[in-house]
Amino acid sequence: MKRELQAVERDIMEAEVARNGWEEKSWDLDTMIGHKFKELEALSIKCNQALRSSMSKLEELISLQQQSVENAAKIEAKRNRVAALQSNCDEVEARVNYLKKETQNYTSRCASEAKKLVEDVEIETHNVDVVEREVAEVLEV
Repeated sequence: MKRELQAVERDIMEAEVARNGWEEKSWDLDTMIGHKFKELEALSIKCNQALRSSMSKLEELISLQQQSVENAAKIEAKRNRVAALQSNCDEVEARVNYLKKETQNYTSRCASEAKKLVEDVEIETHNVDVVEREVAEVLEV
């Protein structure tokens, strides 16, 4: 019986040692879980800050995209205006070229007409000279 009692006491002691070991592991686990929970809280705060930052950047990006669309529309409007002005300039240049050509033609016709008038005057002058000589010859006789 004494042996049995000693065996029971030894079993009790082993059980207490095991229980103490498990209790110590339980405290270690509880401490570790507490640390992990604090780490998760810190990560959660960082994630929230990162999300807020990302949202801010996303809002800024949306604003910049809107500005880009507006700028593209303004550029397209200016391109259209430049094209219209270029077309107008081309028309004016074509009219100027036409007027230059007409002026050159008119000037050429006037020059030809003036040359013809000079030739006619020279012919008439020659004819007058001939008539004057004939009259002078008739008067001398």
